[in-house]
Amino acid sequence: MTPFTPKRILVLGGTFLLGPAFVESAIADGHTVTLFGRGVTNPGRFPYLEHLRGFRSGDPKDNDLSALERRSFDVVVDMGRPADHPSIASAAAEMLKDRVHHYLYVSSIAAYDSKEYERAGIEEDASLEPWDGSAGLYKRVKAESERRLGAILGEKLTVVRPGPIKGRFDPSSDLLAWLVRAQHGGRHIAPGEGHDSVEIVDVMDVARFLVLAIDRPLYGTFNLTGRPMSFREFLDACKEVTRSTADFVWIPQDFLRDQGLETDDALGLSPGYFPFWRPAGAAPGLYQISSEKAYRAGWQTRPFWETALDCLTFCRTPGNLEWSDYLSVAKEKQVLEAWDQRRR
Repeated sequence: MTPFTPKRILVLGGTFLLGPAFVESAIADGHTVTLFGRGVTNPGRFPYLEHLRGFRSGDPKDNDLSALERRSFDVVVDMGRPADHPSIASAAAEMLKDRVHHYLYVSSIAAYDSKEYERAGIEEDASLEPWDGSAGLYKRVKAESERRLGAILGEKLTVVRPGPIKGRFDPSSDLLAWLVRAQHGGRHIAPGEGHDSVEIVDVMDVARFLVLAIDRPLYGTFNLTGRPMSFREFLDACKEVTRSTADFVWIPQDFLRDQGLETDDALGLSPGYFPFWRPAGAAPGLYQISSEKAYRAGWQTRPFWETALDCLTFCRTPGNLEWSDYLSVAKEKQVLEAWDQRRR
């Protein structure tokens, strides 16, 4: 076993979602952490750590990295926020490349070329979205940031590509929607036939992989999506963790469309009505991305029930999330009744 060596870690953005999970994991592992950011998002978090103030911008005139000019670190972890231009990532890397031994960048499965989602089992060597392509800005920025960091840092670089990150600190309502529907009991719409895949990853698992990559160390690129499950398995798990007797009624995609429950993004996903559901024919490989490389490297992932309970705990803590279900009770009842009528 390789002896443990504490590292001096600089975190670029560390007070939102994955950032706090990583900082806590790194500190628990014995590392020293310094945070760099604007001091705007959750400014009171981690008062016992060193905070360096600055501003990262896609406009070089607005970029302020002066607090890093004479500093050196063993490791830099760029949490990938904000992501409105690839120069945000590359400017920091250019400044620090000769004063750091290991550089980690949090990208996303969104970096893959949209054509890659037509097949299951995407691995890390799949093509990335072109910078001059027609895809959304987020996809293009993530892919181009990876390319620029690779050119600047070479073998010092580790890139992680998580799927949807859930659990503690997650202010989104997608997983929460299904858990709350299950908790409420009664009848609810289950979209499709239950065969579509779902992949989510726990925020603590992503954080711990980053620490693993620092400790080993691990270089290169790693998908972090967890293991896929069918949508039927996903809803069954939501019921199990909430001790629910809810009845999820499977309704075909064409009927849902006829009832006005359309998908609402370019990949065919429906984050409002039916979060995580990927209708048949819409990017079939999106939630079947392979993370086997990370597992072979020693990554371990938490059971779904831990992620679900962390989600419920965080989202139901006063002040963390104000939310109402995008699919109203009245609309869901109307569609269920129409489906019952059709089946008679």
